[in-house]
Amino acid sequence: MNKGPVLLVLIAGTLFGLCVPFSKVLIGDIEPIMMAGLLYAGAAVGTGTWFLLRKAAGSAPERISMERSDLLYLMGSTIFGAIAAPILLMVGLKWTAGSDASLLLNLEGVMTAIIAVAFFHDKGGYRLWLALAAMTVASTILSYAPGGGFGGNGALLIVLSMLCWGIDNNLMQRISHLDPIKLSTIRSGIAATFSLTLALILYGGQDLAMALLYAMIIGTISYGLSNVLFFVGLRHLGSSRTGTLFSVGPYAAAMAAIPLLGESVTVQLVVAGLLMAAGTILLIRERRTEK
Repeated sequence: MNKGPVLLVLIAGTLFGLCVPFSKVLIGDIEPIMMAGLLYAGAAVGTGTWFLLRKAAGSAPERISMERSDLLYLMGSTIFGAIAAPILLMVGLKWTAGSDASLLLNLEGVMTAIIAVAFFHDKGGYRLWLALAAMTVASTILSYAPGGGFGGNGALLIVLSMLCWGIDNNLMQRISHLDPIKLSTIRSGIAATFSLTLALILYGGQDLAMALLYAMIIGTISYGLSNVLFFVGLRHLGSSRTGTLFSVGPYAAAMAAIPLLGESVTVQLVVAGLLMAAGTILLIRERRTEK
């Protein structure tokens, strides 16, 4: 396995995972849909600036024209991964502890692998299904709220967001030969425009200049830079393996959430974390058949 792309994906997963505890800090001040839009606005500004600076320096890669099928994959990726998934995640995060939500991000890797096997002709063995079982049990543990049953804390919405990102990852794999900075800028711009417009219609403007700026900075790093690095990984490693390596992010996020948000370490968190870790190890050991 090429170590360069592996390192980039590990960094991407960590940056993405850290978005959860830092976003949780702002959820009380900024409506979730507005937060999702601001994150992608930051991503669009960051990667767009990168794109322009690279062009001015004359170091842009050779231009590859987009086919009609590429546009369809990009459109689907944007709808699932840049609009639906972050909105579901931010709304779910409003009702979920940051550390719990962080561990639930592990499901993105297994969702990506399962969708790749079921619909995109990747090969999957018994470890993939064992990983799914372990992570399903872990998600059930995290979604249980004493006295409130299952799913009352927004965990279901976060699981759905991971499903959307699993679809997104497989669609982006189909166009990973294209310029990752350009792709990230296009989809981030579309997502930011849609989500911010929807948020303004539903909630009106919010006079929170510093909070809005903070949200855009988080988006620039956790969505913009992370997406570019992730797309490079997709190009070299494929969707299953990239999604698996990306799963390092939730552990970084969960560890950061505890001191940042003042959350306690619960038995639920420890047991679920161990199950998630077991699932991640199974996924890593799952051998993807190269075409």
